[in-house]
Order: sequence, then structure tokens, then C-alpha cells
Amino acid sequence: MSVEPRTATVNVMVTKSLSVAEPQWCAGHDDRAQFLTDITHNGPEITARVTVAGATATFLTAWISQSPYLPEPEGLPVLAIEIDGDIINCALDDVRTFTGLVRAHCDVLDGLAVELERVSESGRP
Repeated sequence: MSVEPRTATVNVMVTKSLSVAEPQWCAGHDDRAQFLTDITHNGPEITARVTVAGATATFLTAWISQSPYLPEPEGLPVLAIEIDGDIINCALDDVRTFTGLVRAHCDVLDGLAVELERVSESGRP
């Protein structure tokens, strides 16, 4: 990985293109920035996918995001997580809380799978 500082040219609608420092993890920007504070660095997206009965569903899309020209704490990096079409921005402690809740929910789903197995073995009424 190169240690040279990276830059990206971002089209700023109010004036002209502007070169800004870019973090190594950045995979892209929204080209509709009107002001310096509108510039957001976005890392690559990761998405959970599940295929059941031939249909694929995606959920929990997430990526690192930072708007470095906003004042802190808004300008600090966050993990953006898309849930039901809404994007929530999580600081590190929020991410840990979120993943703990997801793990707990998975435990509940495992319990439901055991119940489904019991119900399935009993056959139809």
C-alpha cells in the first residue's frame, strides 16, 4: 500500500473542481457537493445476502464514511449501515452495541429454528 498522500478531484457545484485529501480506504464520493462541508468519503460497501427458494435478499449494507470538513464529532469517521432503506451513522461504540444486538437476534433465530424443527417433526394436525 502506498504511503503517499492521496487526493481526489471532486466537482463542487458552487465554484469549480477542488482537489482534496483522500483517505486510503475511500472508494468514491457523491459528485453533487455544493460546499466543502458536503464532501463525504465512502469506503467499499459490504452487504449480507441470503438466497432462499431461489430468491436472493440483501440486508445490512455497510461502509465506512467520513465528511472531514464538518466540525467534530460529525466530521469523524463512522460506519454507515443501511436498514430498511434508512442509513444510520454509527460511531465505534454504536457499532459494538449494534453488532451485539444483531448477535442476540441471531441467537433468537437459532431458538426459533429449534422450535420449527420440533413443530415440523410433529407433522400436520
